[in-house]
Amino acid sequence: MFEKDKGSTILPNPDTNNNCITHTSNEVDLALENSKLDIQGESQLPPVDKGYAWVIMFACFINILFAFGSFNAFGVFQAYYLKITFLNVPAETIAWISTLSIFFTDAGGLFVGPIIRRLGIRYTSILGTVISTIGLVLASFSTKVWQLALTQGLIFGLGCSIIVNISYTAPALWFNKRRGFAIGTIASGGGFGSLIIVPTMTKISNSYGIGWAFRVLAILFFFVTLVGGILLKPKTEYKPVNKVLEFGLLKDPITIMICAIGFFVEIGFSVPLLYFPASLIDIGVKKDIATNMIMVFSAASAISRILLGYLAQRINSIYILIFSHLISGISLMAMWYTSKSFGVYLAFYIILGSFSIQFFSLGSEMIANYFENEKVSQVNGILYLVMGIAVLVGVPSIGAIFQKYGKRKDYSQIIAITSACYFVSIIFLIALRYYTKKRKSD
Repeated sequence: MFEKDKGSTILPNPDTNNNCITHTSNEVDLALENSKLDIQGESQLPPVDKGYAWVIMFACFINILFAFGSFNAFGVFQAYYLKITFLNVPAETIAWISTLSIFFTDAGGLFVGPIIRRLGIRYTSILGTVISTIGLVLASFSTKVWQLALTQGLIFGLGCSIIVNISYTAPALWFNKRRGFAIGTIASGGGFGSLIIVPTMTKISNSYGIGWAFRVLAILFFFVTLVGGILLKPKTEYKPVNKVLEFGLLKDPITIMICAIGFFVEIGFSVPLLYFPASLIDIGVKKDIATNMIMVFSAASAISRILLGYLAQRINSIYILIFSHLISGISLMAMWYTSKSFGVYLAFYIILGSFSIQFFSLGSEMIANYFENEKVSQVNGILYLVMGIAVLVGVPSIGAIFQKYGKRKDYSQIIAITSACYFVSIIFLIALRYYTKKRKSD
């Protein structure tokens, strides 16, 4: 029906019904060859959910093991500051040390995307290791609150923010079906890290002083996270959004609701982390036992994060978080608020460790599910910025309330605030579930 010149192929024009376009056979062959190369390229990519993906999970796990494991050890330092080093310094002033450390760890993640774009995941992680180690070494020689706020707070926090952001972003590049389990396992590193770091820091600080505790922590932190950084690499070329902040993401209702949840959970988590060991000392528990109780919390949180991460592959993460935050809010009021018994405190800390901090892993899993890979790092950064603001506003305020109304002995006011934070977070979780379900149906 159509005349065809030798060496040409007649193909129908998709834009019209009656016209045709002519391609030379060379062009057709080239297109077919490019298609084959694309298919071959995709087949040569590392597979998701297996192979090197497990190495990535291990690398991120040991990074979080020391990044967040160190924060749990800061509970040991906080008790040391309150009861020994800065006995005559107001609690709200001392609180600025941990406040700035947590704030910069959270807020600094916003700048990680552009750094990764220039240095790559591996060298960016190593940069975080170097900065964090410098902060810990300098903290070991600090003797004043403002010095510790600068070293343990600002410098260590900024370095840690790089490691944390990368460790929660990399799994999104390597995992799909098993993403919840992978991120849950990685997040459990903070709990398992505490089982190593807390008793080590307690023993060293009691025997040789807090300065040597910081130095030993710096050495361990450097070598472990250096290995983690070296093992990291993207599955494919990874170029995050080349902006510190993409304002369009701030308007996304999912971003807003996840950040609201993070804001209240961060305040709720910070209070037991910083004040529960001191409350044990006040009911007559020996200092060593009180600080080592952090290990109980950490062990419970580590195991539960793995289990709930696995469960998140079958049950929507939002439902898991609603249940977890409900248990946390109730246990705070029913056990820590009302009792002065060590047995009740022990049971409470196990329950709190199992349920109170699941958002830190499942929140990242939700972000990885709801956003494109290129935006995951920045959304994580926005979330952690908001959580940093929560710490910056909430922790000093909690310290001031504890100082003024609790007289550094009565914890009832700050416990009630903590419980309320978990209940408020449930409201936003319900709203998030409603919105995502409605958007999916539309």
